[in-house]
Amino acid sequence: MRRIPRRGVADGEEKEMCKSNTRRVRRSEKQWAEILRRFESSELDSREFCRREGLAPSSFQRWRRRLGSVSTAEFVELVPTSTPIAPAASWSLDLALPNGVCLRLRG
Repeated sequence: MRRIPRRGVADGEEKEMCKSNTRRVRRSEKQWAEILRRFESSELDSREFCRREGLAPSSFQRWRRRLGSVSTAEFVELVPTSTPIAPAASWSLDLALPNGVCLRLRG
């Protein structure tokens, strides 16, 4: 089957036009979470990572904000020291996380 070039398009230019007109890819939240994991494990900046992965930087940043940091960190148990420490009269600790959660500990 013979391809008929578009009107007003020279031979060879049509192939270049087809390359630039790529279809939009819709990805699920799970797929974006995996992409963000790969980004965090890479040593690339977001612009270079998007270029290599063929991602729109705007979509990447939107999903990055939406999902927050995707970490593979596991639960870490804190074990008290064996040396008894004299209890302070009172104490408090506020920890603000990047996703907006605030953890308050008081004793």
